[in-house]
Amino acid sequence: MKDYNARILIVTPEFPPEHWGGLARTAFKVATHAANMGLETEVAKLTVDPGRMVLLDENRKTVNLGGMTVHDIVVGRENFQSGERDLWDCPHNLSLQMMFQSLEYLAAEREYDLFQSFFLYPTGYVTGMLAKKLNKPMISCIVGNDVNRYFFSPEKVAVCRSGLENSDCVVGLSQDLINLANALSPILDRSCVIYNSVEIPDKSWSLKPTPKDCLKIGCGGIFKYAKGLPYMFKAVADLSEKWNVRFELRGILRDSEKRAFDEILNKTQIHQRVTLLDPAPHHTITEWLSSLDVFVLPSVTEGCPNILMEALAAGVPCVATSVGAMPELIDDGISGLLVPPGNASALAKAVERILSDDALAKRLGDFGRQKMKAFSLLQERNDWEKVYKRFVKI
Repeated sequence: MKDYNARILIVTPEFPPEHWGGLARTAFKVATHAANMGLETEVAKLTVDPGRMVLLDENRKTVNLGGMTVHDIVVGRENFQSGERDLWDCPHNLSLQMMFQSLEYLAAEREYDLFQSFFLYPTGYVTGMLAKKLNKPMISCIVGNDVNRYFFSPEKVAVCRSGLENSDCVVGLSQDLINLANALSPILDRSCVIYNSVEIPDKSWSLKPTPKDCLKIGCGGIFKYAKGLPYMFKAVADLSEKWNVRFELRGILRDSEKRAFDEILNKTQIHQRVTLLDPAPHHTITEWLSSLDVFVLPSVTEGCPNILMEALAAGVPCVATSVGAMPELIDDGISGLLVPPGNASALAKAVERILSDDALAKRLGDFGRQKMKAFSLLQERNDWEKVYKRFVKI
């Protein structure tokens, strides 16, 4: 180990302020922890631009962000016309090669002591190969869809395995993610779970004094298949037979999900009850959460969702599915309600329990807020410090 401050490169596909969502926020918090520990922290944010030619000596923009050096690296992508692709061609070759070369050139200049990646594909794959080539330690952080989605892609599963095999330590945001990763490549003896953290707001959610003539259910995030919206739409349709409910979605709807979104709305005929709101500045999230009667996260797969932790910390009564870290965040029936994933009927019944029982709603909110005190920034930092100390001097 060095006797001076070690230099770490954190490689991620998303990072603030350009990106909004759980991955970007988790990467930013961990990078901030590393910088506050005295590590010379640099971030490489990898972006693919399919619309223009990108040259390696023109593809990096470096800025200082909160005491961290952030390298915004843009790479190109192969563009095959119909019928041009042959046996040796792959639509991702150029992007992956340029990612690797960009990181390699950066490492030659900066001489990193430790590499860390967020998301196995593509960042964990290329970062792991570079770390092995340079004989440097490597930490992979698996966060959700990199395991829950790409493990089921025949095209990507081999590179996901490579990212795991080249990692000296694999950190998961839930034990569920670690267990699934271990099914692909044995990692249990070099893995650990570090949960996301949350701050407890000063003001707690309270029951609305007005009559229940219009009840508001909320969900937030980047809406894709993993978030399970079709099941919540069916649940809202069931609830609307008895309750005057509105379902507010705050976040981003992925283009790939717009067709499914429209189809399930047409099927359930709840168009007038669903509102899609733009992402809100982070400092206003608690205010929006506190306006809800119930917060629901109907995911079919998950990591450790920041938005659920924020809802719990704000004292909002919550319903979530029993996937990812959510069984660790919620004690069923005490600090929230858990239901099986992919079960619209169970979602509707859980939400109705809260809507029809003010005492239960208040109790769940109070205990949820109390539960989140165990997931503090200090705890998250201490957990990461233990990992870093295995590889560099702090």
